[in-house]
Amino acid sequence: MQAIISCFTNSYGRFGARGAIENLRDAGLEYLELPIRTAGTESIFGDEPLVTTESTPEDLNLVGRMLNDHGLKLSSCNITSGNPLDPQVVDVTQRKLDLAAELGVSLVVGGAGEAEDDEQLEQLYDNLRQIGDYAAGKGIIYCFETHPGICVNHHYMLRTMQDLDHPHLKLNFDTANLFYYNTNVCCEVALAKVCPYVKHLHLKDCMGTPGEWYFPALGYGGAVDFLQVLQIMRDSGFRGPYSLELEGIRGEGELSLEQYQQRVLDSVDTLKSCGYFD
Repeated sequence: MQAIISCFTNSYGRFGARGAIENLRDAGLEYLELPIRTAGTESIFGDEPLVTTESTPEDLNLVGRMLNDHGLKLSSCNITSGNPLDPQVVDVTQRKLDLAAELGVSLVVGGAGEAEDDEQLEQLYDNLRQIGDYAAGKGIIYCFETHPGICVNHHYMLRTMQDLDHPHLKLNFDTANLFYYNTNVCCEVALAKVCPYVKHLHLKDCMGTPGEWYFPALGYGGAVDFLQVLQIMRDSGFRGPYSLELEGIRGEGELSLEQYQQRVLDSVDTLKSCGYFD
């Protein structure tokens, strides 16, 4: 069974979901990770969202037609909304789960959140269980991002997975965020520790420097061994989605659509050389 190789739309910068939908097939990909944005919030990439919390059934039908016209399928939706410790974020997350279900996905990616003390941690866990139960009712697994807080590295991820022990709350492992938010880490060792809980994976490259926004085409950063990532996940029975996330380099200025597409093409070449498409 061939792995599902997808692409998160922020890999196309300000061209966003439309740029991705119109170009991914030319890069040899047929799956897309689509963000569902909170209405009224701006993207750090400057793109216009296709789907927000205010989207109507007609809006979703239009997205479905766009995907179909370009021969694409959704692998997942990204529904990052803030810290689920906040009850309002839980409400927004549930709205996004409704939309994700309408779009027909079984996986979403979102934040696990942060807590400052044990009391907050228990409240956060309660809120996450509420999200997990709601996701279960929609037939969806909610996958925690590798972000600051209770899933910032594999130590926290393991504790969170064991404490929550919820079948619809799992991990999205981000190969570069591990370096961005931590010091003295090894991506492959961390991934091997948590791989049984990983249901979604962001493929992102970097130089391994904490806090350095340097996320080029896969294979052009140097910190991530994508061949080892594939081997670890294949041995664990994982078949995707592996979602490309190419967030660019701080200070590089605006790129053209052709330049964004070239990064995707270069990344696909790297993955082919590692055997992801075999």
